[in-house]
Amino acid sequence: MVYILTFLAFTAAGGIAGWWSGINPIEQSAFPAFAAFALVFGLYGSVVGIDLEAIRKQKWLAVMVITVAVPLQILATGAVMYLIEPVVISFLVAVAITQIDPLSVDTLLQDKEGMSEEAKGLLRVWASFDDPVTVLFGFLILLPLVTGEPVSVEGGGGSYVVGLLQNLVPAVAVWVMAMRTNWLERQEFALILLIGLLGYAFYVEAYLLAAILGLLIRPIPEKYLTRTISILYHAIVFVVGMSLYSYGVDLRFGLILALVEFFIIQPTTTIIIFQGTPKDLLRIAYAQQNGLTTLLMGIAFQGLGFDVLPILLPAIIAVNLINLVINKIYSYREAAGFIG
Repeated sequence: MVYILTFLAFTAAGGIAGWWSGINPIEQSAFPAFAAFALVFGLYGSVVGIDLEAIRKQKWLAVMVITVAVPLQILATGAVMYLIEPVVISFLVAVAITQIDPLSVDTLLQDKEGMSEEAKGLLRVWASFDDPVTVLFGFLILLPLVTGEPVSVEGGGGSYVVGLLQNLVPAVAVWVMAMRTNWLERQEFALILLIGLLGYAFYVEAYLLAAILGLLIRPIPEKYLTRTISILYHAIVFVVGMSLYSYGVDLRFGLILALVEFFIIQPTTTIIIFQGTPKDLLRIAYAQQNGLTTLLMGIAFQGLGFDVLPILLPAIIAVNLINLVINKIYSYREAAGFIG
């Protein structure tokens, strides 16, 4: 109940602040830097929370999550939304809502003690590594289909390849260092290297690199990362609430999108992709959580002339509120012994 009340309080406070001040936080000059920092730190911290031994047992399933589950969700959500609302932006809001937010996952997993480490790890993998796939679908496949214009090498495909190299080259170098030397076992060296690489990831927006570093370099105690991520998560909740006044709300489309994604697409994907205990399957089936990553993709589409934020902002709030309520009910029934 504390999580639900806190979420509502930060959303309402943001909404009141937006109405009272008339300020659009997304258009402020400091927002891109804040968003980049939150995403880099959130991706790294979420991956640090993965139990490597547990996820090693499920490594092929983890690969399936990224290569099959994410594209499946995008296409299924887009198709269902287009049937409900036959407009081109149905596919754009679908790819945005498909992104599971790492800050939300890391914060809200603290209230899911009955979930196995393997399932938690798979959910963290999903949230932390789905970005490249959603970007690929969003900007290189769906956006050209919507606009009818091919992606230019300078503005689209080329920049995507350069960005991928900016992520992968340092990641491979660190992986080789981990395999061939014991340097990363030295706490001071690992900490300095981590700060430098996270700074680089922040500067060039190498978000995939930040997530990969969470698998390779772990000199910071997880409890400190969790506290910081929780602060960033609630800051994003406040920003989303504050932005409602500036962009308005398409409540009908937003709620339909949230309900379709949470109650139809996520459970269906879980049944198709995952195996495990009923407890874990139910937790993953109702684990859709949106936040900063969905907001950033929405901002990108909005900047290209597609009015998606009035849809995505209420959808983000609705998905997270539904997640909190459903999982709180599940936790209560589990603690009461109704669920074995």
